[in-house]
Amino acid sequence: MRLILILIFFSIVSFTCYSQGLSDYDDIIYLDSEYKTTEPNLEELKTMNLSSFWLNNPTERRLGFIGKNYLRLHIKFLSIIKNPFEPFEYLVYGKSMVNDNICEFQGTIRIKESYYFISEDYPSGNKGILAGEYKFFENQASSHAGIFTGRFTTNWYKDEIGQLAYNDLWSVSAMYNNNQFAGTWTEYGSDKHLIANWGDSRIPLSGDLDVGTSEFRPADKYASNGWIIFLIANGGTPDKMDIEGARKTENRQWWK
Repeated sequence: MRLILILIFFSIVSFTCYSQGLSDYDDIIYLDSEYKTTEPNLEELKTMNLSSFWLNNPTERRLGFIGKNYLRLHIKFLSIIKNPFEPFEYLVYGKSMVNDNICEFQGTIRIKESYYFISEDYPSGNKGILAGEYKFFENQASSHAGIFTGRFTTNWYKDEIGQLAYNDLWSVSAMYNNNQFAGTWTEYGSDKHLIANWGDSRIPLSGDLDVGTSEFRPADKYASNGWIIFLIANGGTPDKMDIEGARKTENRQWWK
């Protein structure tokens, strides 16, 4: 009888630990159905190089905003190297752009948690979510430079040969999203923080900015805050404007 009670106790503790996994990131995890974390696999990531999860992944469509008025923020990662001395840390170089102001930045992505999960839509148990923190320092010699800091989540899956891959299996889903970064930007020499969030295909904690159903669409009332070209390029405005020209502008490689 005592053995049975002990087994029941440990099974309850185990379930509780798994079900509470990623609780610090629940507000930036968007799945089609409720999920439950099962097996933690942080140790599995030690020997893996996950740079491609954030750098030039196949379905990258990175969208972002800064400030309470949802001014458009562009983020581009240009180099990500796994720290050879810290298995869960990645060294990042990239560029940000707000309006026409472009800043280089350097910093780190640090993985803190990772779990397999199951849900009604994905019961197979071969999918998961990793989460952590980031801190990026813009070049102080640039105009309007500062520090990005916050939390992030990335969805992954285990492929047929047992390798972890960036999860773009859901890219046809109406609510598809990945690489959800949520935090703040603080200008050097100031203690004022601005919300600064970005993500692939959708933006976390975007309030009333995103009014799209099948895909991201910025609300018309924020169009003048850097979103007008995006709206024109994606057919989101009834005005007879240069759609092809807008698409070229939208797809330009501004970071080069």
